[in-house]
Amino acid sequence: MKKLFIIAFLSIASISFAQQTITSSQAQENIGKEVTLKGKIASFKLASEGKSTNYINIDKAYPDNVFTVVISNKYLEEHKLDIVNSVGKEITVKGTITVYEKDPKKIPQIFNPLEIEIK
Repeated sequence: MKKLFIIAFLSIASISFAQQTITSSQAQENIGKEVTLKGKIASFKLASEGKSTNYINIDKAYPDNVFTVVISNKYLEEHKLDIVNSVGKEITVKGTITVYEKDPKKIPQIFNPLEIEIK
């Protein structure tokens, strides 16, 4: 009986702590949550001179974007990301979904993800 209890507890615990994987269309309903998001890179905008913010639009290109990964120049360099040659590739990002309060469109985003993988 004790073994059965331990197995049941471990099963429930692993489900409770499992990372939720979502698509860009599910981002709006997951604001404030830490998630793993999978999609395709549709477009990007690298920081212009004097700026330090880069944008990766997932599944739909700007201005129709539904989700954006926002990364700093420092993050881009540290992770050696080749954004220019990544359009059309699959991306997986892990982080907390937020919305930039000054964005009139309120597009969900992850700023400097905990993890990022481009395939």
